[in-house]
Parts: sequence; structure tokens; C-alpha cells
Amino acid sequence: MKEDRLDLLLHALFEGSLGEAERGELNDLLRSSSENRTRYRRAAALHSALIRKAAAPSYFEAAAPQKKPLPFYRRHRLAAVAVLTLTAALATFFISRPRGPIANVVDAQGVAWSEGSPTPSSGRLPVAVPVEFRRGFIKLGFPSGASVVLEGPCRFRLDEKEALSVSHGRVSVHTPDGAEGFRIDTPGGRFVDLGTEFGLAVGSDGAAPVVLTEVFKGEVEVQTTQQAPTRLGVGESRALVRESGRPKLLAALDESPVMLVNHTRISPGTQQEEGNLALGKPVFSPGYCTRPHGSIFPPDNLTDGRLNDSGVPGDWSFWLAPDGENGEFTVDLLEESTVGSVALQNTNNRDIDDRGTAVFEVFGSLDNKSFFPLTEGELPRIAVKRGEEFPFHRFTFGPQQLRYVKVVVSSHYAHPKRKPDHPCQGGGLNEIQIFEQ
Repeated sequence: MKEDRLDLLLHALFEGSLGEAERGELNDLLRSSSENRTRYRRAAALHSALIRKAAAPSYFEAAAPQKKPLPFYRRHRLAAVAVLTLTAALATFFISRPRGPIANVVDAQGVAWSEGSPTPSSGRLPVAVPVEFRRGFIKLGFPSGASVVLEGPCRFRLDEKEALSVSHGRVSVHTPDGAEGFRIDTPGGRFVDLGTEFGLAVGSDGAAPVVLTEVFKGEVEVQTTQQAPTRLGVGESRALVRESGRPKLLAALDESPVMLVNHTRISPGTQQEEGNLALGKPVFSPGYCTRPHGSIFPPDNLTDGRLNDSGVPGDWSFWLAPDGENGEFTVDLLEESTVGSVALQNTNNRDIDDRGTAVFEVFGSLDNKSFFPLTEGELPRIAVKRGEEFPFHRFTFGPQQLRYVKVVVSSHYAHPKRKPDHPCQGGGLNEIQIFEQ
């Protein structure tokens, strides 16, 4: 992982363009590995041999002890061989390294980086280095004019000038005329732009990758190892899954269409408020909806800070009750707290509109045994356009000392065009926020 980054830093050092931050990064790499120090000394020797300057001694190790000089004829022959070897090696070093702008981070909103990951909030993105962030949005710009917006949680890697690998997360791609051929590699397959805007959601069902894609404009070619390439046009969407060990493109999952949000044209907000006692707290429930191909919606999604029916297969941002049930859940604040209001963001199950909370009640408890009523209310159905922020609705009550907050759903929304007894319906909620006042 560090080899390519070390090459880039060494090249900047020899060109005289190494900044102070990059100089510190180079020193850290050299201190951390004897192999890196060996490569540094070799590269410095190659560079100095070509420009006919003496190589500066490394300050990491003492100079090698002096040896008895070789006879002149042997020194002459070895020097000739060394110069040829150094020249070829250094030529390879400079020719093979990436030149010019590869990709730049042009915007980052609300990003929380994962531990151990690089944190490229702006400027050039490192090549062949895995990058991971837990939440937020990052926008990349490429030399061709292509732009990519990634939504956390996301793991990705820049492979080359017009290629990106995404192992987890949501991606929205825009490529102007002349930028055709831009590609994104996923664990499920390769997606090649043919002049378009398209979205990807890269996830898993726990055993195999699941990739959702939708074409917003133009065409995309889907390539897998075991079947001929498939072209998708504007308005078409598919789920790339594995069935019986073979890749398969499905037009729907669990009777529901594949639908994604195009983030290339919006500036997504966070709607996170200071003082939210529920953020990151544990949530438990008697049950939740689970279906094949990563369609699982556990209750801990309710306090993860991810909003607006986001996420990917196996890692969605919202909670759904079991099929046909209203459902309930309990948030553990982990300590006794003063609570005076709750804010709820409803769900419509990714614009499928067959789930959501209608009437509900909220209870409090100090011991998770005896509960007392706090408030009750009704949430409207989600009626925003795809890509817009879902509203929060806040409900206040007299401040109470409690540790546990339970929400019991009394009625839910179903799909307006399905029969009342259709199994694909039930309660659900995207996020709960809990405040002192």
C-alpha cells in the first residue's frame, strides 16, 4: 500500500516540489520501515548518478565501514555496469510513476474518517491506497471532467487516471462528453460509463456481493466474469447478485424496484443537531424485517446518524418492522438523563412507499421494566421527491428523568396500490433523536 505513495513522495523530493506536510509524511514512512529506507537510499543513489552529484548520506543509519579499494580495472568494469543498471532502474522509476493530475478531492461534507485511513479532505487523492470513511460525502474530480460523489460509510481506492474501485458504499457518477470509458470496479462486477450519469450501491448479503445500479442519463455497460456485457439505458436499474454461484442481473428485489438517489446534482445536508442524546446509542427491538440479498433493517440503524433512506444492501440506514407488523423499539441512553423531546424522521423504504410509521406512542423508563407515557402523535407519509431531505418531526413533553425511551408504533403505512393484506408492508423509521428539551 505504501510503495506507490513512497514513489510519489520521492519523486516530489527529487523535483524539489515536496511541501512541508509531505516532507513529514516521507520522514514518517522512512522511520517506520527499514525496507523504505533501503528504497530511499537506492532512489537517491540513482538520482545522483544521473545528475552527477554526490548522494547525501542518510541520517537514519551510520555510514558503512570503508573497505579496501578494488584494483583499477575491476573498479572501471563494475562502474560501467552500475551506471547502466542505475540508468535503467531510474528511467523505469520515473516513467512508470503516475504523471499529472490523477484525481482530486474537490469537496468533503460531514466526513468522519475511519481509524487508520488516509484523510484526503482536499487536493490530490493517493493512488492505490484504500480510503475509508464512516459517514459524510466526498466529491472527486478527474482529468477528463468526470466527477464522482461517494457517500459514507464507504471504502474505495483510486486505481488509475479514470478508474475507481469501490468495495462498499454509494456512488454517483457524472461524465461529460469525451469522458466515456470511465469505470468503477466492485466486488460484483465492473461498470463502464458510456457517457452518462449513474448511481451504484455496493453492499453484501453476508455471503456474496450485492450491487444496485440505476442509469440517470446515457448508458452504462455492466461487465462480469461469467456472462456477456449488458448495456443499461436511461431509467433502467438492476441488482447484480449471485445465485447458485453465478452473477445475475435482477430488475427487482423482493417485488420492489431498484431505486437510487442521484447525488451528483444535490448538496446533501446532515440535519444533525447538537445535544442529540440518542446518537450512537444501542437500540433493541422484538423483531425487524429481513429478506434475501442484503435486505435487512435492524433497529440500531435508528441512531447511526445516517438519514434519508440511505445505505447499501446489508447496511441500510433505517429500521423496518417485520412484514405486516407495526413494530416497536427501545433506545438505551446508557445513563440516567433528563429528556424533554424526541424528533423522528420517517421512512418510505427507499421511495418504494410500502412502509412507514403513522400513529405512535413514546414511553420512558429508568429500569427497562416499568414504563411511563411521555407523548404520542402521528407522522405524515414521506412525500418528498427523490434526493430531497426527509423532514424531522419534533414532539415535546415535560422533562423526565429516564434511561430508556420506547417507541410503540400503533399503525403503519402500506403501498397505496397493493391489497391491504399484502405481506410487504409494516412500520418503520429512519432516525430518532432525543433531547433534554
